[in-house]
Parts: sequence; C-alpha cells; structure tokens
Amino acid sequence: MRSSQISIRGLLFRWLLWPLLLVLLVTVLVGYPVALSPAKATYDWVLLDTAHSLARLLDARRDVVPRALSGTADILLRADQFDRIYYAVHDLEGNLIAGDAHLLPPPPEAFVSRELLYDKKMDDEPVRVAALRVGIHGVEVIIQVAETGVKRGEQARRILSGMIIGELLLMVVVVALVLFGIGKGLEPLERLREEIGARSHRDLRPVSVDHAPLEVQPLVATLNELLGRLEAMLRSQQRFVANAAHQLRTPLAGILMQAEFVLSQNDPEERLRARESLKASTERTVHIANQLLALARAEAGSVGPGAFHEVDLCRVVEDVADNWMAPAIRKNIDLGYELKSAPVRGDPLLLGELLSNLIDNAIAYAPEGGRVTVYTMIRDGRAVLEVEDNGAGIPEDVRELVFDRFYRAEGAAGDGCGLGLAIVREIAHLHGGRTFARSSPGGRGTVMAVEFPLAAWRPAGIAAAGRAACPGRGGFSA
Repeated sequence: MRSSQISIRGLLFRWLLWPLLLVLLVTVLVGYPVALSPAKATYDWVLLDTAHSLARLLDARRDVVPRALSGTADILLRADQFDRIYYAVHDLEGNLIAGDAHLLPPPPEAFVSRELLYDKKMDDEPVRVAALRVGIHGVEVIIQVAETGVKRGEQARRILSGMIIGELLLMVVVVALVLFGIGKGLEPLERLREEIGARSHRDLRPVSVDHAPLEVQPLVATLNELLGRLEAMLRSQQRFVANAAHQLRTPLAGILMQAEFVLSQNDPEERLRARESLKASTERTVHIANQLLALARAEAGSVGPGAFHEVDLCRVVEDVADNWMAPAIRKNIDLGYELKSAPVRGDPLLLGELLSNLIDNAIAYAPEGGRVTVYTMIRDGRAVLEVEDNGAGIPEDVRELVFDRFYRAEGAAGDGCGLGLAIVREIAHLHGGRTFARSSPGGRGTVMAVEFPLAAWRPAGIAAAGRAACPGRGGFSA
C-alpha cells in the first residue's frame, strides 16, 4: 500500500488559500453593487437636474401652455456625446405639450412626491427616466427626461474591471503573504527537526520545549516520554548485560573447571562425585540465568499496563503452587495456603513469576521440617499476596534492603544470588503494587507481602468461564 505523503505546508496553503479566494469572490459580488450605487445616483441627479432645467425653461415662456420648444433649446436638451436623450411634456390627461410623443408619461397617481425615477424601454432599448410633476402658468404638467445607458454601462464596466484588477493584485499579495507566513510559522518545526536529526542514536535526552510552538509542545512532551521509556529500556538492557556478566562469569568458569576435573578423573567414585558437583553447579547457573531473564523482562516492561486484564491472585496461587511441591517435599516443608478472592489487573505469567520467587525464597530460608503458607485476601481496599515462613526472620533494619538486587544479609542460609526479591519488587512496581517484609505474628519467621490496586471483579464472568470459587484452605506436607 502506497504511503500517504502529507505536507503540513500544503495543507495550510490549501486551507488558507481557498477560503481567502472565496472571501475575495464574495467581496467582488457584494462590493460591485455597493460601488455602482453612487455612480448610478450621480447620473440620476444629473437627469433630474435636466428635468428641473426644462421646467424652468417652460416656466420662463410667455405662452400659458407652450406647444413646442425652440430649436436651440431642443438641441441643448438632446446634446450628449454618448447617449440618446428623449424628453416630453404632458398634461395630466396625457396630452403631449412638447417633445417626443412616444415617451408616454406615467399615471399621475404614480407620483409619491414631485420627482419620480424609473426604467423603461424606448425603441427596444432600455432607458432611465426622470419625471417631474409641476405647475406651469397654473397648469399641472408631467415633464420627463430619458437617456440610454451607454455612460452608465461604461461606468459599471470601469468599476467592475477596477475591482477585479484590485482583487487580483490583492490575491497575489495574499498568496505571497500566506506562503511567507507558512514558511515562517514552520521554522520552529524545522529547527526542532534539525535538533533531533543532529543527535546520535545514544542521545536520549529530553527535547527542549522552550522554543517549541505552543501547539507542538504536547507532541514534544509525548516524544520526551517515549525517549524516557527508550532510555529506561536501554539502561535495563545495560544492567542486564552487566548483571549477566557479573553473575555468570564465575559460575561458568567453575563449571568449566569442574568439567575438566571430571574428564581428568580415572577413579569412578571421584568421577561420580565430580559429576554430581558439576550437575549442582549447572543447575545453580541455570537458576541464576532464569532469574536474570525474569528480572530483565520485568524491568523492560515487555507487557505494558494496557495489555493487563483481570486476574484473581488465588488463581495464580493454584497455577503455581504445584510446581513447588517437589522442592518442599525434599526439604520436608509444610507448604499450605489460605486463599480468598483478590482480583487485580495484571499479567498472569509475571504474577506467577513473582509468586514463584516468593515461595522459592521462603522454602530456602525455612528450616528443615518448617512451614510455608501462602495467603491471598483483600485488605484496606487493596489486593494482598503474602508468603509466610517460620525461618530465622529478617532484622528490621535490613528489611527494605532485601529487595535490592544482589543483596544478601550476613549469615544468610542457602546459595541464592540475591535476585529473587528484586524480581518480586520489579514485577510489583510494574503492576502498580508495593512490597514490604515484616515479622510473623508468632514472632519467628518472615512475612513477605505484596499489595496491588484492587480491580473491579465480575463474579458472573467467572461463572460464565466455568471457574470454581477459590478454596479457603489447602496445602500439602511431606
């Protein structure tokens, strides 16, 4: 599918230019009659003035009702370089007194005042007529003067052509200003592009919003959030490489030495013991590698909060607990659980990894023949997961430190590498939860607790999926 080539410059130009062209067109259509009206009124005043002049001329004659004008007066009235002039004088009965007989008068009742202006046709040609109703020597007459529209049409064309030329010049100026304004308006974006383009692939500093336009600042803020996530992921990868190099270098060297030792032994019993030691070292190295991968996955946030869905912690316990039956039996541990529904929004695999590390830690530090209990519940409006053991406990001053990676308290039993509880904390933070440790209610042992935001649970949805309710108590012992 061909990619869409969208230009902000082109979009702005189109969205600004076409409305401006429309405005200019409307300006011509509306402005033309407005500009033509004064010119038309001027010609009307001249025509009325000619009618008044004719009335004064007739009033100056000695005839009570003159039947004609002199040749000179007739020539003067009809003298016009561009238009043909008609005139007529009628009495109120419509009888012609002087002038052109085919210029018929309007009816007397058409006069609202002494003056009347109207359009009509003479010899199939439109004319403009000015009519006066006046008294001449005591006789009321209607005086009309008419002219064709040559001068008026020429004036209208001049006005229209002047407006069009002016609007075209204005359009050229507007287009130039729009292009210039768009270019200047996009300069901050160009500077922003140059700033980002000049960076190396390792420069993930936030982009400065000081010089960014107000409309672009949300985009820059989103870009900075993305750069922050990329930087966090890069740091996570760097930490993973450093952790893997730090944690696996010694075990792998030990495995190599033990393998060489096994190959150098001729005594079957010594070779068997060396093989068992090699197997234990390999298992420990595999365990460390798995924990490093789990920590890297939790840190990188490969499953974002948007992909989480409703999960009941008691179901997570049911899915994971069976995996720890064999380790518990080997150490004669009574592994049990007391479960109540505790819905959260999260990823079941990561939550299972969190619980596995808590149970692994509890079994490792519980004494031979000891007890480990897993609890799920809702407390103070939050979903709670707790794993309790009856081991030696953790001094209060280091309870927060045990969640740091590679931290191991002095005299700690087991052969862990200090990653299990760090994985727990990373997964808890990814789910919006928090971790803490406290002493067991009996005073001996430790409770490792994780609190999560409570999710709205729909029991009907569980029933529809065919899931049974969480068991209240359960467990197994060796």
